[in-house]
Amino acid sequence: MWGGFGPGVHYDVMEVYHLPTGAWDQKPTTGTPPPGTRGYSAIAIGKNIYYFGGYDEYLHHNNVHCFNVDSFNWRELSPSSSDRGPIMKGYYGMVSAHFDGQDCLVIIGETKGSSPITTQKQLGAQYSAGGRCNEIHYYRISSDQWISPVVTGDRLPSIEDFTLTPVTNNTAVIFGGDTDNRASNKLYMISFTKTSVDILEVPNPGGSVQWPKGRAAHSSVLITTSSGPHLLMVGGSPAYDAWLLDINKRKWKELINLPDNVTKRHWHSLSVWSVTPSTNWMIEFGGIRNDLTTILSDTLVTEFSKYM
Repeated sequence: MWGGFGPGVHYDVMEVYHLPTGAWDQKPTTGTPPPGTRGYSAIAIGKNIYYFGGYDEYLHHNNVHCFNVDSFNWRELSPSSSDRGPIMKGYYGMVSAHFDGQDCLVIIGETKGSSPITTQKQLGAQYSAGGRCNEIHYYRISSDQWISPVVTGDRLPSIEDFTLTPVTNNTAVIFGGDTDNRASNKLYMISFTKTSVDILEVPNPGGSVQWPKGRAAHSSVLITTSSGPHLLMVGGSPAYDAWLLDINKRKWKELINLPDNVTKRHWHSLSVWSVTPSTNWMIEFGGIRNDLTTILSDTLVTEFSKYM
């Protein structure tokens, strides 16, 4: 764990959680680390974790850093710059994609806060008065190259604080987020090619069909079950319950009776550890209680198959 927000927190240290013992440890690192920010995204590819952007006490960033989990060494791949790359941003979505033997980071949406827009706006993207946008950028890791793909299908609104969850090497799911008008409950399926992004909005049937309420700052993670891939979504604001999406059938199911301390939080992290093919542990850390004032520092490990 890196960065974050909270009183008395050191944002520029690496914290490691040992799941079997439930203990957190600070670990020394080498190399050139990113600033300790909040609202950034990170994605693991093999034994490397890639970090992009985020917001610190003073401004937003658009840097790319790489952390190796074996050597605990940081590398700066692309420094923050007003001359290249996306707008300096936070609270966006990021996944990885794989084309022709090369890995790319895919970065979608954002909020720029009070940081000025100094990089060139992306052709075809929308930029709202509230500081949000719907930019989509690729970062090709091997060549340190930023690419603007062609976007087809149901283009997203200007949006932040949604979840972008990978399903395969070249597909992902988006749910929720904040727009200038409201907290969204829209669901999108996204596919990536080397030069393009295709977006399909999944319609809400309404009526008696189960469908989550609008929310932002929630967390989502992919779970693979015997019946196929599922999206687990927990928390958020203003809605803060838990749902499971059957991605292939595109059907939601609410997970009831989960404890309030699991669901009543937002801006938290969420991971899943598959202990056995039929047993998954949900791991939550931190966030803000839904009273909007209590910053949380607890780590919750929940075996949630009994709630499915």
